[in-house]
Amino acid sequence: MAIIDARTLPDASLLEADLVIIGGGLAGITLARELAGGPLKVVVLESGGREIEPETQALYAGACVQKADGAKDRPLHDYPAQSRIRALGGSGHVWGGKCGPLDPADFAERSWIPYSGWPVSREAMQPFYDRACDLMEIDRFPLERPKAEDPNLQPLALDVRDGFFPAPRVFARISGRADRPAFDRFRTQFAEAPNIDVYLYANVVRIRRERNTITGLDIACLDGKRHTAKAKRYVLATGGIENVRLLLASNNLGNRHDLVGRFFQGHVTYSNDSDTQREGSAFTASRAEPLDLYAPAQRYGPHCVIGAGLPAQKRMKTGNFTATLFRANFSSADATIAAETQTIAAASAQLDKGKARTNLLGFFAMTEHFPNPESRITLDPDQKDALGVPRIRLDWAHGRKDYADLEKSIDGLANALGASGEGRLCWSLRRDELLAASSASRHHMGTTRMHRDPKQGVVDANGRLHEADNLYVAGSSVFPTSGIVNPTLTILALTIRLADHLKSEKKAA
Repeated sequence: MAIIDARTLPDASLLEADLVIIGGGLAGITLARELAGGPLKVVVLESGGREIEPETQALYAGACVQKADGAKDRPLHDYPAQSRIRALGGSGHVWGGKCGPLDPADFAERSWIPYSGWPVSREAMQPFYDRACDLMEIDRFPLERPKAEDPNLQPLALDVRDGFFPAPRVFARISGRADRPAFDRFRTQFAEAPNIDVYLYANVVRIRRERNTITGLDIACLDGKRHTAKAKRYVLATGGIENVRLLLASNNLGNRHDLVGRFFQGHVTYSNDSDTQREGSAFTASRAEPLDLYAPAQRYGPHCVIGAGLPAQKRMKTGNFTATLFRANFSSADATIAAETQTIAAASAQLDKGKARTNLLGFFAMTEHFPNPESRITLDPDQKDALGVPRIRLDWAHGRKDYADLEKSIDGLANALGASGEGRLCWSLRRDELLAASSASRHHMGTTRMHRDPKQGVVDANGRLHEADNLYVAGSSVFPTSGIVNPTLTILALTIRLADHLKSEKKAA
């Protein structure tokens, strides 16, 4: 019905509904959109306003240290505040719009990867991925990728037994960086439904419970006002870090087995630039035809990355891996880089002496960040925000297998390219350089992981907290494993799945 500034309410107001959604980011908005016009009275509580504001954004500040075996710790203390947005629309304000589904391998229990396996299959997720694609106004991703007819969109001819395949990606326009008017409509129009109220500047600082039932929410505004929200059911949708923070700050809610905040997984990219000492990460193809399937001329066009499917992972005993190719403007590079480029191209030409032309592209690698209980979020009781909530500390840990698998995957792809005659990879990063050379994403996953067994997960297969009968968690914090692709489309698909579950519960009640 309305978008309301909680600061304009009388102090100590009571907000009542059938369902309260904590968080007005992409997950919270998607859930509200799915319930708009229905019988449930829904309240959405968003910490920020319509736009990004420094005072609200400062509530995200915390500490972060990235760690890896054999490497010096890497402080990233700006990361907790810089990697997410506290405003209506959440991190959709800065999301680039990249979409893709998780691979079937990501859902599988892989014996060589501890803590792997989802309580839902890729096949079961297909209808929800379809609806998420419709929501983002992009083409759907079928389980079996159709063959392209365009000669410029042909995949690399890698032997299927190698298990490397073209994994599709596409950019949606519904993001703050792509199409601002479309994004603004997405994040506001749903509130016109008669059963929806959105409250801005409404910070939930505590979830209250009696035994296994959530009884209410404490709300604080930065101007000093305090309110309360009560509902039959609640959904926590504040992101992979803040979901943890609020549960821990609410008397360790859901943490009976010390799992809340553990298993933090974040995507990072690995690459290196050329310098006077060595060559950078690059891919040179033996074919002369453009590799538009992997490196489209337009950044926002549909394209593919090179992925490692389950056959490759099983053979190499590795996790998921992708190589993303991109066009590099070597003609404007300095003389040193140009000389190195010519050296790589000349070596690649030996793959097929009948072809004088080569395609030289840059590439960066991504490897699955494995679930690790020592990679975790905790609260710092000595550091609190302006509302009195303890700030977080993120110990972002990479285990030995993370880097060993990255190297094995790059080696496996290089061998597959060479054996097929399709090209060569250049990779010169040593293992002790990987942490310093990595670039961190804004993807926060795994910290309230989904599992049927309460001793192995925080929420069940429907996202319901094991320790509460009327609180659900939405977002990438429920991911058991991280996969490689940007998590947004899977977040939306899981949220749509949760909406269907909530509707079915209402009918059964």
